[in-house]
Parts: sequence; C-alpha cells; structure tokens
Amino acid sequence: FLAGSITKSTNAMAHRKNDRSAIWPLACIYSQRFNAGKVDRDATLQEFLKSVTETIRTQNVTEMHKCSAKAAKLRNVGNRHFLDRKFQDALACYNESICFADPNSDQLAMGYANRSAVYYEQDEYEFALLNIDLAKRNNYPEKLMPKLLARELNCKQRIAGGRSKNATPRTRMSVNVDTNPRIPFLADGIGMNYEPKFGRGLIAEKDFNPGEIILEEKSELCGVDFNLSYRNCNHCSSRFNYSLIPCPTCPFMMYCCQECLEQNWNLFHRFECSVVTKLYSVSSLSSMMHPRLFFYGLTQFEEDLRAMMKYCEKEINGKFNPLDLDYTNPNQLELFKAYHNTQPAADPENDHFFKILACGYYVMYLKNPAVNSIIRTEPHRRFFLRSLLQYIRIGFSMASYCIDAQGRAIGTLTPIDSLINHSCDPHAATFICSGTIKVVLLRPVRRGEQIFTSYGPVWWEEEPSNKTPFTCRCVYCDRGPAGRRWRALIDRDFPLGAVDDLQKLHDIALRMDFNNAAKLNALKQFIKKHARHYPERNFGTVLDSYRMLLVAMNRTDVEALERARAWAENN
Repeated sequence: FLAGSITKSTNAMAHRKNDRSAIWPLACIYSQRFNAGKVDRDATLQEFLKSVTETIRTQNVTEMHKCSAKAAKLRNVGNRHFLDRKFQDALACYNESICFADPNSDQLAMGYANRSAVYYEQDEYEFALLNIDLAKRNNYPEKLMPKLLARELNCKQRIAGGRSKNATPRTRMSVNVDTNPRIPFLADGIGMNYEPKFGRGLIAEKDFNPGEIILEEKSELCGVDFNLSYRNCNHCSSRFNYSLIPCPTCPFMMYCCQECLEQNWNLFHRFECSVVTKLYSVSSLSSMMHPRLFFYGLTQFEEDLRAMMKYCEKEINGKFNPLDLDYTNPNQLELFKAYHNTQPAADPENDHFFKILACGYYVMYLKNPAVNSIIRTEPHRRFFLRSLLQYIRIGFSMASYCIDAQGRAIGTLTPIDSLINHSCDPHAATFICSGTIKVVLLRPVRRGEQIFTSYGPVWWEEEPSNKTPFTCRCVYCDRGPAGRRWRALIDRDFPLGAVDDLQKLHDIALRMDFNNAAKLNALKQFIKKHARHYPERNFGTVLDSYRMLLVAMNRTDVEALERARAWAENN
C-alpha cells in the first residue's frame, strides 16, 4: 500500500471472516440470507433495523481488551517468523502484540525492541533507532538494555558510514506544474464540470502533458481493512514501514504518529473505541470510513446535534463545487458540507447491503455511552439512522479503494480526487501512497477534455485485475458506432518511425546503466511524440510500462520520505 492502483466503490463489499477472530461479520450473515431468499431485499429501512437488532442480540459479541498474556504469545509467534527471516510477518505479529500490550508494560517495550531487531536486519537503521527509542521510553527491562544499546550504537555508526538506504539521492514525485492559488495540491487550469453521462468530473482548462502530476491530496477520511489494522495507520492509511503506535485503550487501532492518533481520537475514535469489536462484527473496518463521516460532521458542529440536523435536513445542494473552497487554510466544517452535498450515484444492486450496514452501525454505535449521551431522543435516532445510510451511499459512490492481492482494502475519501471519473481509456494513473492520493498523467490531455483515471480495468489489459461494479460508459465500452470506430483504431499498423522508436525504448529498458528516472523520461518522450497515433495496441503496452514504472518510482519515493521522517522523529 505504499503505492497501488486505485479501484473504487463496491469492490470493498467482499467481506471476509477474519482469521484472528470468531466473529462472523453481519454483512456476511445477510449476504447468505439474501442469496437464500430468507430476507427481502426490498424491505424498508425500519424492517431491516428490526431484523438486524435481533441478529445482533443473538450474536452477543463480546468486546476484546488489552491483554499482556496475549501480547506475549503474539510476540513469540513474531520471534519464530523473525528466526525464519519472514520479516513482514514478524512485524505484523509484533504490531498485534504491541496493540494488545497494556500501556507502559514490559510487553509493549519488548515489542518495540523486537521491531528494532527486524529493521536492523533489513538495513532500515532509521526505523531501528526510532523503535529503540520507543522501547526505552516504555520501561524496557534494564537487564536487556545492553543488547538494545549495542544495536543503537551500530545503527548510528552505519548511518554515519553512509550505509543508510537514503544515502543515494532520489527524485521526488510531487506536483510538478503550477498549482491552483486556492488549492495548492491541485494543478492550475483544472475545473469541475457536469455531464449527464458521467455526473461531476474534472476538466482540463488548458493542455497538459504526460508525466505531469496534477494532484497530491492528503486523505481526509480513511478506512483500513481489519486484516490491515496492524499494518497501516488507521487515520491516514500510511504504512510507515509497519512502525506504528497503538491506541492506548483498544487492541485494534494503530497510528503512524502521535498526531494521527490524537486527530483520529478527536474526530472519530472516541465514538468507536469502547465498541470497536462490535463495529468490526458489522463489517470490515474499511467500511467504517462511511459512518465516520457522520462523526466527522458532528465534531465540526461541536457536538451540537440540533445545529447539525438543521443544516443536514435541508435539501442537498447538488451544484456544490468542492473546487470553490479555499484549501490554503482548510475549514473542516466546509469540507464536511462538501461531502454532505454530494449526490451519490444510484446503486440499486447494493442498496439493500447499504441498509444492513447502516442498521448494524446504528445499533452498535448506540452501545457506546459517548454516542448515547448525544443521540438521546427519537428524532435524534431517526436522523442518525438516515444519516448513516446517506453517508454509506455517498462513501461507496465517492471513495477510492486500494485492494491488495489478498483482497484487503484501504478506502480513502477526499473532496477533489473523488471528482475524477472512471474510463477504461484513462488519461491518468492514481496512487494511494502514505496517506496521500497522487494523480499522474499517462498521456496528453487537451483543453476542454474531461480527465479520466481507471478504477481497475484498462483497454490494453485483456483480463483486468479489477472490474467495475457499475456499467462503464467510456468510449472503449460504448457498443454504439462511436465505440466501434474507436476500437477499430487499436488494431491499425504503427508507422515505421514509431516502430523504430519502440525498439529503442525496448533497448533502453534492458540497459543496466540507465536508472528508472532515465527510463521513465524515455517513455514519456515517446508518448508525447507519438500521441497522434493513439489508440494503438503497441501504444497501450507503452502506457502500461509507463504506469508500472511510475508505481516503482513512487514506492521508492515514499520509502525514502518515510525513512527521513523516522530519522527526524528520533533526532
């Protein structure tokens, strides 16, 4: 998840039974009931609420708590992975142990020390030093201290000797064009338009070239799959090389820094912490991003539910343009209003699932006294339930998901990136990386064109890794005359000059004396020079190579930034 392709919407509906828990998520239970015809998909929200309330009563989910004995067992499992040099598995076990360890306990400190040993073996000396410091600040046993201090000295000597992985200069991947004066993370010359076919979208107000990074937007809301909760920050979604710190109260949430922990607590987690096991029993934690939007708004209204109701129960302003906001000094209340005023795409095939999720979260959140003390009356409860359903619909319509090979999802919600529509013929590639969404142009965009990315499938892949859960309306998928004419262009012959340049590209790709930046530049120049021959099958292969090299360079860039951040936090 340092850098991964984006997919969107209901790909995240594939909920799984967690291998560390006996909890069977409510979404899975109702999936079986829907498939067996035991529950009416067209039931009203109140009918679903009655059914869900009874199901939750019979499940009787018990909340899990910190437990140093369990922390010790998990740490021992991590030690076995460490001895087998399965370092990623070891780090995941150490993190789970750290999360279950009681605050200020020796188990917590030894978890950090064990993590430092992994980083030392991986030559990640900056992360090793950060975790040595965490161990020392959390009552690491004095009798074990000499070995830890020796490791600390070795790390410092190796960094001083130029053996840090950050010793080699690297090219930063960030917005490389003039930016919007009011939106400093968005390229200047991009606006929002509305088309009946696609709804809201981003449009180019001037020409753009391949390789230009037009967006670098920080995640405002995220949801991390339960099976990634010990691998990624629960606030910004950053992996930070697994070097995470735990929620001091519950055994599930981890964060990449104290700032993320505190922000997450203030915005959402204080409403989740005492019932987090129950919330997981509704669905995977990546879906918790959607009800979090309610608490994000409630916090901006300073927990004045009446004021929030007064604003939210007005008719939605479907013409609300997030690009009109001033992001140089972001106002979170205005950001909430931008989300709230989004008209979600209709999704009748999944709306019964959305209702189940809304009812499940409604019941579980109300078990938390912090929520019950605010949502006290029947009108409050009706508003809460309606809002949960609305924000689940909005979230699944707007959110971007990064899904790994095991089907584990990280969802992010941002006001600008959510405007970029899908096409199987994309202009851009989108990456979630270290809590930031980047959009990089793969090919030229002309003034007046809508800028498209791909949520998974692209025309040059015969078997795309992800399929859209909606009917695609792009030119490639168009079954009318326009689509047929466009697809016919794919199989035309490449001009001889382009064929010669393609061979040169192939030769450059094989040269060991060319670094990735030089290879990326060669691909970019080819795309720019031969853009008039697009679409064509060989051109599609070049675009795919360009995208994959961007992924590799972005990953390297993020790793270097996180390494520098680990060093800064320890100095």
